[in-house]
Amino acid sequence: MLKGSGVGENMEAKQKSSFTVEQFRQFYAEEIRALTGASDELVAAFARVPRERFLGTAPWYVAPTASLFTTAYRPVQDPRDLYHDVLVAIKRAQFLNNGQPTLLARLINALDLHPGKRVLHVGCGTGYFTAVMAEVVRASGSVLAVEIERDLATKAAANLSTYVCVKVLHLDGADLVAGRKGLGQLDAVLVNASVTHPHPAWLQSLNPGGVMVLPLAVARNPSAGDAIAIRIERQGNQFAAQPLCLLSLYASPSLRDEALLEQLNRGFMTHSILRIKSVRVDEHEQDDSCLAHSAGFCVSKLPVGAIDEHAQMASTQVPHPQQRAAQSPSQ
Repeated sequence: MLKGSGVGENMEAKQKSSFTVEQFRQFYAEEIRALTGASDELVAAFARVPRERFLGTAPWYVAPTASLFTTAYRPVQDPRDLYHDVLVAIKRAQFLNNGQPTLLARLINALDLHPGKRVLHVGCGTGYFTAVMAEVVRASGSVLAVEIERDLATKAAANLSTYVCVKVLHLDGADLVAGRKGLGQLDAVLVNASVTHPHPAWLQSLNPGGVMVLPLAVARNPSAGDAIAIRIERQGNQFAAQPLCLLSLYASPSLRDEALLEQLNRGFMTHSILRIKSVRVDEHEQDDSCLAHSAGFCVSKLPVGAIDEHAQMASTQVPHPQQRAAQSPSQ
């Protein structure tokens, strides 16, 4: 009796051997297009960048994207096995991975990149997705990549050394400063870490029409990396926002505010966070338009066109604390 599994395995191996790594990479890029609606420029970038170049030597350890356990890893020797929608271990013990290609494609696509754009990539890992963005913005643009872990930053710098438009820094993204001596002006920011709030310099550096993709932490456990990614677009001095997707990733050790984390998690559990229309950095009192609020950052359900009018109405209805003290009867 023939064993069907053995026949199938032989046929699969024979079919696989007839395709080159480059052909696999092209099929992979087209699958990313089909699953994410990525732009032609982004799909072409995925088809050009060799993923294996950024992941060290074989064996590589891959895992299905639905798994959260290190036991799901399996070793592969063939670089063609990297051209699927899988996680690839960077540090297996920490479950730190080169991320899911279709997920990162959605996030990058939301940045609306084109040649000449200036990009900040926070949490670049070993540089694979930085290279993809560099391919899109080309030599006329630039990508500043920062990585908090020294060994990963060193690897990223080596892996990206052929890209003249890329600069890699070993740095916590929260330590960046705005202005000509710091970030300069940016058209796009991709944050590869869950945070409770953005670093002010990231927002300040965005050009009008500039876009940031920001994973807002929604985890009950502060050390977890569960997040909802939001797309923030600068419109004048205000910032429109909308939800993109859920994801799980490295949790920032610095941009964590416990009070905000509790509010964001509550908004996630009640689904109210999905009503986000803007993020506010102006000083204002917390009210029912605030989905999560702190002194310097607010996730709001107000669209940008309504913020000024809402603030003006609030200022006429709620007296300043000194005014309230002056209006209260003496005891």
